[in-house]
Amino acid sequence: MTPLRATTHLAYGANQLFDGWISTLRESGINIHGSVSNNASLDADVVFACGLLTATRIRDGQALSVVAAPLFANETSAVYRSVIVARQDKGINALEPGGMLRLAVNEYGSWSGWHGFKEYLRLGAVPSSAIGEIVESGGHASSIDAVLDDCADVASIDHSVWEARLLVDPRLKVLSVIATTRNWPAPPISVRSTLPMGLRNHLKQAITALPGIVTATQSDYAFMLAEVDEHPTWP
Repeated sequence: MTPLRATTHLAYGANQLFDGWISTLRESGINIHGSVSNNASLDADVVFACGLLTATRIRDGQALSVVAAPLFANETSAVYRSVIVARQDKGINALEPGGMLRLAVNEYGSWSGWHGFKEYLRLGAVPSSAIGEIVESGGHASSIDAVLDDCADVASIDHSVWEARLLVDPRLKVLSVIATTRNWPAPPISVRSTLPMGLRNHLKQAITALPGIVTATQSDYAFMLAEVDEHPTWP
């Protein structure tokens, strides 16, 4: 049988989970190989990616079916959130009207770094004047670096990435979490829906049997598409 391919388009902390899942699936006898995708094509048999990106690809006709989502460390359900970080020495303690802060955004297709941040402002009735400049960094790690290097004042970071970086980078001690968004469904794991039914069901069963994994469906992420459709512009 042709080896199955798995890919992820998420950042450091999530990639560590992904690597562990692929190793466990291979140990169980499934011929699967994983890699990190830099182009967000999600062209693989198993995909672990941003909920918004996955939902958008499915709506656009890509043959993917959401089957599961992870329980991140210290979580009792499959959720995640973003933390909004700033340098302590800048005296930035909140997002305020007229603040005109420089915001580092990992990419404009990101839920946790961009659209979820916009949702946070909208739900909290924070006007767009809180942000004066937007710097596209290319990734959550780069957004953290931008704040560290004073190239940006604030950034909205996937909490799993933030917590993984905290464990290995003492420089983050100069940063503070000034706000936290609401919880969202954790990024989904999907399988290619055009795989033979027997293989597809076997993959789903193997994935949902992994430690720290729970079942999920495409409908869990529909609100992300609705948010982008209803509020496409800044803020």
